This record gives sequence, C-alpha cells and structure tokens, in this order.
Amino acid sequence: MRFRILHYKTLDSTNNLALQFARVDAREGAVIAADFQTQGRGRFKRRWISARGKGLLFSIILRPHLKASEAPILTHLAAQSVAEALKSSFNLEAKLKRPNDVLVKGKKIAGILTESSGSGSRLDYVVMGIGLNLNHRPKELLHSATSIYVETGKQADHKQVLAEILARFSEKYNRVSKSYKPTEKALKSLQHA
Repeated sequence: MRFRILHYKTLDSTNNLALQFARVDAREGAVIAADFQTQGRGRFKRRWISARGKGLLFSIILRPHLKASEAPILTHLAAQSVAEALKSSFNLEAKLKRPNDVLVKGKKIAGILTESSGSGSRLDYVVMGIGLNLNHRPKELLHSATSIYVETGKQADHKQVLAEILARFSEKYNRVSKSYKPTEKALKSLQHA
C-alpha cells in the first residue's frame, strides 16, 4: 500500500477529516496526521487528550476487501503494528488489550479508533485512527497512561515512528486483505473482545 501523508498543525480530530475525505472517494492509504486535536476521541465518545506536539496522532483511510463482520481484524493489526514498532525501535514490551489499546507495563500508551461505512455486509471504507503517546512527561498524562519518553527517557521522532508503524501495518494489511478467511470462532472472539 502506498501512503500519502497530509500533515496539519491542529484539527478537531484526524478521524473526522479522514471520514470526510473517505466519503468523497479519497484513495486508500491517505494518512491524516496532526500535531494537536481539539476534539480527539476514542471508543464510546471518550476524549483522547494529547499535549500539543507530544503525541503521534493520525488516521488512515482503508478500502479493504473484507466483509463488515471481518473489520475488527483491522484494529488488531494496527495494535500489533504499534506494539512491534515499540519493541523494535525502543525495546519496549507492549501488550494488546482488546479491543483497541496498547499497554506498556500495564499503562496505556496507544489507542485505536476504527470507524467504517458500508451497505449490507460490504465495507465502502474504514478509517483507522491511532493515538500514541510519544514525548509526554508524567504530568501531561493520566495516571493510567505512559509514553515512550516516560519509559525510555528519550525523545521519539514523530516521522520515524509513523514510518515504522505504517510499514508494519502495510505488510499485515496486504496479507490479510488478500487472503483473510476468518473462522467462525475467530469472528466471535473479535466481536466479543
């Protein structure tokens, strides 16, 4: 998959803009990134708060050849990609907390919000938003959250981390979108995760 990154200083939400673009047929692989979100959100309309310029905030437009019931696998692939990037670039052991969180030492370091549209069982598009705490100090985080800086004492480069996550996600997504045939058990576990 080829990515085209559109970067903004401030948006209400990267997912909101990506959804607007997806509705007017933006190509798969468009990535909307922002330094700051005024209305960042997670599941169940929870707010995603990130200090200006400290987090990696982006959304990807996807047009997968999957059924709507198979879409939860995409959130899992994104979480895996974030966890692998944290391990390879920062030697951080990350765990996935279903359905959409990535934890380090039991604290949230990243969250994923997947939104989609389609008709019947067919998906027209999926927008996958990812928020990753990069360079936050402890006072800029909730007690239940952490960041790469808190865990390593080192500043993370936004562009490098984004490139690493996108490369890992692209590899997984290409494999799954061409060959994914979920079992009934796999679908049930994704729906109830």
